Amino acid sequence: MKLALTTMLCFTILVCNSNAEKNNGNNIEIKNSRALDCIDNVMQFDQELGKIRNHSCEQISLSETINEYTNGLKYLDYEYCPEKFKLAFKEHINAWLNIKRVTDNYPELRGEMHELFNVIENGKDSVEFKSLNKRIWDTWCAIENNIID
Repeated sequence: MKLALTTMLCFTILVCNSNAEKNNGNNIEIKNSRALDCIDNVMQFDQELGKIRNHSCEQISLSETINEYTNGLKYLDYEYCPEKFKLAFKEHINAWLNIKRVTDNYPELRGEMHELFNVIENGKDSVEFKSLNKRIWDTWCAIENNIID
């Protein structure tokens, strides 16, 4: 009788541990799937917001455009994104906000964003602007690297 109970107890423990490992594996798969979906959604929204950003400065200032763009990025749902991705995106948003130190000097400038960036890069604020713009690109590279990691 003791042998049967011991065998039954061992079998029960093995089955429970096996099911726990399966559930843990499923949870990891679900978590990874959610993370990939989160990254994909953020990247898609960023792409859409970027299209709007590139042309909204035809009507409003570069600084206002950057405010609208970064506000849009701040309100995206990052809940299931990996922590490294969230931090990289936060740095990217901050890099965009920092470039306003220069764009604030050009409230009257209108046109497609890249054209306006070229104007500023060739003007009196070129050194500081190029450094701040490089930071935007560096933080974007960090985002792309976190997608691959």
